[in-house]
Order: sequence, then structure tokens, then C-alpha cells
Amino acid sequence: MAEPRRHTIVCLSSQDWSDGMWTNKQHIMSRLGRKHHVLHVDFSPMRLAELARRKIRQDKWSALHPVDMLLAPYERTEDAVTVLDFHSSALLTDPFRHGNPLRVFGSFDLRVHLLKRYLERERILDPIVWVYHPGFGGKVRELPHKLIVYDCVDEYSAFPEFRGHESWIRQRERELCGEADLVFTTSRALYDTKRALKPDDTHLVHNVGDAEHFGKAMDPATEVPAELTRLERPIVGFVGAVSDYKLDTEWVLALARARPDWSIVLIGPTGVADPGTDTRRLEELPNVHLLGRRDYPELPGYLRGFDLAVIPYRINDYTRAVFPIKFFEFMATGKPVVISKLPALEEFYDAVRVAGSAEEFVERCSEALSEPDTGRERRLALAETHSWPARIAKLMSLIDAKLDERGAD
Repeated sequence: MAEPRRHTIVCLSSQDWSDGMWTNKQHIMSRLGRKHHVLHVDFSPMRLAELARRKIRQDKWSALHPVDMLLAPYERTEDAVTVLDFHSSALLTDPFRHGNPLRVFGSFDLRVHLLKRYLERERILDPIVWVYHPGFGGKVRELPHKLIVYDCVDEYSAFPEFRGHESWIRQRERELCGEADLVFTTSRALYDTKRALKPDDTHLVHNVGDAEHFGKAMDPATEVPAELTRLERPIVGFVGAVSDYKLDTEWVLALARARPDWSIVLIGPTGVADPGTDTRRLEELPNVHLLGRRDYPELPGYLRGFDLAVIPYRINDYTRAVFPIKFFEFMATGKPVVISKLPALEEFYDAVRVAGSAEEFVERCSEALSEPDTGRERRLALAETHSWPARIAKLMSLIDAKLDERGAD
């Protein structure tokens, strides 16, 4: 029997590893890191002063090498993954709009240049380059690689931050797809649009959830945080970014007003990718509780404290293409789930309750709480089937098949 292949994988992320809201990047790369050599390039630029401070704290003699201080990344190991942070100057990014050559250079092209220098210095000459942000564009061709993968998990042209700059991000994505050997997509809508850019090598492999982790919500030994035990029941909960472009706050307000004796709990940072998000009306209601970000290991305890989990997303150009990871995470808790009519989840509508308006959302939540065990076994079975190990095995089989086609190791 042939030995399984061991690859070096360089992940050009769209997120920082330390972000408490784990998404595809951390889930996939942490698991791949158990078998492969994985390097994760953080997305947020690190200012030079912070880069120097961390390097000196790690090795005081690094202060004697000012060139490396500027050009080499800060390295650390997290979850079997080597995390790299590169310097980028705010002077190249903050004053300029998306698409401006200086901002493009500071945000993307400089990082590719510094990463190339690092890989060559470390003699990493044939990695799989795994890209998440389309802003890197065709520049990725300059990196040493044996394969380029574009893992498309969002419709970036629908992000609020790219409003008015849609043509620029679409052009960068076209360039990236032109260089990629494989394009992975997480929803049918993404598959349809990216397949037009890469007809023969675009694949639909939808999102999944961490059933083992979120299944802890069913374990009596999992402690419910005190801030939930003090609330009136039932508790209706949402976990994720509280951002206007995704979360339909009108639905949340309608539920809170229609059921003033229920507690509505929102866990997650406010305004991610949409800094104009206004939560004042939510904060004015005594039964709505915005708890902010909670770390990933803590989430099963919060889900255990919920009586109902909800995904009240707006239906717009962004969410038509989104397959929320939280869908199967919620299913793994055994709790009843109510969602809006997200197209990517249509094949699973029979396992949850689905609302098409604020009024229906209130009704579906009431129904779900009155029959919490209805469909429970199906939800648990679906969560177990749609797991990260199965999804990663599918992705890696596509990668290995492409390498075989190329005659590469």
C-alpha cells in the first residue's frame, strides 16, 4: 500500500489565525497540519514596531539583523501550523481606496514578494499555494509552487468594503482563477460564477461543521456560562458576526418585541466587514443581549445554554452565495434550528424550520420551541455526516488527482 503523500501547504489567508471566530481557514489548515507541513500567512498587516517587539521577545539577538527584522516574518506555531506575520506599512494602505496601486501593493503584492523571499530562503520550492482572498490576484504565480488552489468561500464583490470597487475585486479574482490549477467553492451560486472563470477545474464542496466539538453541547458535563443561566428562558441564540450585510436585525427586533418574555442572545463581534452596523435599537430592548466575541473552545457551553439556535440572515447578493459553517455546528448540538431561506441550504430545509419574513420567523421560532425534539435525530445524523474530515478528504483527493495528472509528487 502506497504511503500517503506529505505536502507543504502555504495558505494565503483572508483572516488571522488568532481570530476567535474559526472559519474554513483554521478548520482546514489545523487538520492538514497533523499530516502535512502547513504555513498560514496571516491577513492583517503587522506594523513594524509590533513585528520588531515580537521578534526581540522571541530572540533578543534578532535586533542585530535589521534587514531580517524588516523583511522576514514573525513566526510562531499554533495548532500544528506555522503562522507567519509580515510587515506592511499603514502608509501604503490606510490613505488609499481599493484598487489604488499603492494599496494593492501594500495589502497583497508586497506580502507575496516577502513570502517568496522567505520560501526561497527556507528552500520551500514546491508547495501547494492555497489562496483564500481574491485580492492576491495573478501575483501568486510568482511564488514557488507545484499547484495553486483558490478556495472560494465568499462572494467578495458583495462585501460592503468593496462597494464601488466591485470591478477591481472581480478583475483580481479573474486573474487568480486564471493562474489557479483548482478552484473550490462552498455553494452552488459560487460554483456557477467561478466555473465561468475556470470551466474544467472548478468544484463544489460545500461547508461542513465540527460535529465533535459542538456535540459537547449535549454533554451534561459541559458547563453553561453564568451570563446565560441568569437569563429568562427560553433563550434564542445566534453565534456569528453581528453585521448588517448578513444579519437581518429587523427579524431579531421583531422576535424580541413579539416575545418580550424570551431572551435573545447574540454572540459575536459587531460590524465585521461592515463597520457601519448600528446596534442601538437592539441594545434598547431589555430582552436582547449582545455578548460580543467568545472564543471557539467556549462556544459549546453557550450552545448548551440555548433553547433554540437561529440563522436570521438577509437574502442579498452576498448571502445567496453563502453556506454558513454555523449551520452544521448548530445541528450538531441537537437543538432545534430556524433559518432564513438561504439558497445554499435548500437541500436541508426538511431538517430545520425555514422562514421567509419577519412574521414567519417569529412563528417558526414558536413552533420550534413547542416541539424541540422534532427532527433531532436527523439533524444529528446530518451534522455527523457533514464533517471536516470528510470534506478535507474530498479536497485532498481532488488535489492528488490533479498532481497525478501533472505527474507531480
